[in-house]
Amino acid sequence: MEPLEKQAVRLIVYRMVVVLTLFVSALAVQVFVGGETTLKPFYYLIAFVLALNLAYAVAFSLLRPLRGRPLFLYLQILGDVVTVTLLCSLTGGMRSIFTFLYQILVVVAGVLLRKRGAFLTASLGAVCYGLLSVALLYGWLHPERLGPEFAADPATVESALQTLAAHYVGFFLVAALMALVAGRMETARKALGDAELNLREARTFIEQLVSSLAWGVLTTDDRGVVTFSNPAGIRLLGETLPHGWGLEERLRQLGYDGPPLFDPSAPAEREVEVSLPEGRHLTLVVAPLRSEASPVGFLALLRDQTEVVRLREELAFKDRLLAVGAMAADMAHEIRNPLGSISGAAQMLARSAPPGSAGGDLLKIIQEESRRLSEILESFLRYVKPPPLHKVSLDLRPLVQDVATLFQRDGELGEVSLTLTLPEGPVPVRADPDRIRQALWNLLQNARRAVSAGGRIAVRLETEASAAILEVEDDGVGMRQDEVRAFFQPFRHGFRKGFGLGLSVVHQVAIEHDGRVAVESAYGKGSRFRLILPREEAHG
Repeated sequence: MEPLEKQAVRLIVYRMVVVLTLFVSALAVQVFVGGETTLKPFYYLIAFVLALNLAYAVAFSLLRPLRGRPLFLYLQILGDVVTVTLLCSLTGGMRSIFTFLYQILVVVAGVLLRKRGAFLTASLGAVCYGLLSVALLYGWLHPERLGPEFAADPATVESALQTLAAHYVGFFLVAALMALVAGRMETARKALGDAELNLREARTFIEQLVSSLAWGVLTTDDRGVVTFSNPAGIRLLGETLPHGWGLEERLRQLGYDGPPLFDPSAPAEREVEVSLPEGRHLTLVVAPLRSEASPVGFLALLRDQTEVVRLREELAFKDRLLAVGAMAADMAHEIRNPLGSISGAAQMLARSAPPGSAGGDLLKIIQEESRRLSEILESFLRYVKPPPLHKVSLDLRPLVQDVATLFQRDGELGEVSLTLTLPEGPVPVRADPDRIRQALWNLLQNARRAVSAGGRIAVRLETEASAAILEVEDDGVGMRQDEVRAFFQPFRHGFRKGFGLGLSVVHQVAIEHDGRVAVESAYGKGSRFRLILPREEAHG
């Protein structure tokens, strides 16, 4: 419904309320006081106003184009001016006590129709009141003929002019006042509308901004119960949360075991690192919300730092490798020569030792351990100083299938089953095939050492968006989370065989090819290693 239509309806309703109130009051006076003759003018007037109001209601229902225009309001006010004129004519003429109703109509018109409505209503009131005064003064209108209860004292020309002048001044003074008030109301209404528009735009902008943030933005009451959370906060803490959930309680459900988050004695702003069991890392910044000087709650900013922590660990890992690499050449020079001398001397002594003697057995142990130490040294040197890359465009499917077939035929596989899953289409990458074979072979060797007899190893090659994913999964012993974080570091192996460099080489191969290695493991349930490499775009 349009504003003018609402005003028209309100005017009809208010008029009905006033008339019904007047009717009930008249009935009450008649019942408890009497004076039916005195009240007769009011009953006539009530009947007239009810009929007029009914006509307005019918016009509003039937004449749809009219009800949304100012003309419909002007017609109602004109009817009210005529009604007040009739009331004055029936209750004493120019000396009627109801002439103040003209000013009330001017006020109503000023509120509804602003300056123009106020002055137009004042003019209508002046014309109607003037006609009534002239008609009574010159005897054109005789209310007393309707009965003694409608008697009106005759007026003189002098008193009529004084009354008219006083009422005209009153009419137009009220109209001028209402014009001033209406102008200020219009200015205030416009300013309020602009403020509401600006507030709505600011609120929409803030909502869009908060909803688009990667940070989770949450507010809580003074007890830590969440009162607002943007979509990122819900996503970081769980999609299904009960009504009135507590932030600290939720974090402790996820594995947080640190100090209380909402401690009034804590500093004004605190930053907390939250490490969750699934390997996720969250940064939580908590600051109090204040209304003047009184705290009313807390503001919490939450961000997923898992990728940042992973990159930080990778950078630290690379720094350690650089330091180790700088020492590798000197270590090789210092170890190789004494090791060769020890191995040669042991061989010469072994030839002269009697067969089966204790000295001969000790010399064989020296030779075997020297050989093993030499292999460790060679593996380490290949790790810290790998051969140059020779990247070519290749399809990973035949490469993976060849390595898996060779591994299946290896005598060390034993009773462990190996399954291979390849996609139907080609998986193009640009890589060094020898380095990829070495990485896959190391993953398979690691899986073989992790599973027991009757275990299972699954090899899968998948494509996802712009990446090729080479996955090796086993149902072996698995690892704890602290072991997962340190598993790619050199010489940190969990098996009796091997040198602890296999997975470090896999990690190095991934970095060389602008990829990465993802690890998922549960202690006692198995592990899944994913070598993720960028795919090469097909050129047609």
